[in-house]
Amino acid sequence: MKKITLLIGITVCVIMLISCGDGVIGSESNSTINHIEWSLDSNGYVVTNSGLKATGTITNVGDTTILAPWYVEAEFYEDSTFSFILGGDQAYYNVNLYVNTSRSWTLEFSSSEIDESLYQDFAIKNFRAFIKK
Repeated sequence: MKKITLLIGITVCVIMLISCGDGVIGSESNSTINHIEWSLDSNGYVVTNSGLKATGTITNVGDTTILAPWYVEAEFYEDSTFSFILGGDQAYYNVNLYVNTSRSWTLEFSSSEIDESLYQDFAIKNFRAFIKK
């Protein structure tokens, strides 16, 4: 009986690890937009009085228009080792992004549980553009 319980426990852990897909902050049922390129601005990481802010540009490099509404998201980490996650943010855009067109994006993170000023070297990871289903 103990072997069966252990096997069930291991199976549940494996399923949970597999279902925690890398790069998805929100729902995995949303449609990821794959035909984009994104970049950080030259001063893309800024620590403000109200939190952490990342800015950059997203470009539609595909052959179809990205129809509004669409979203971008990313995870905020303590630093570029990406070993400690602080949280994430999503931004919503209610304009079409035409082929070979770019748009600025801004993502921000703030929490009452941490002092953002301690994370001067923060970094973002798992940037994703998507459409909600």
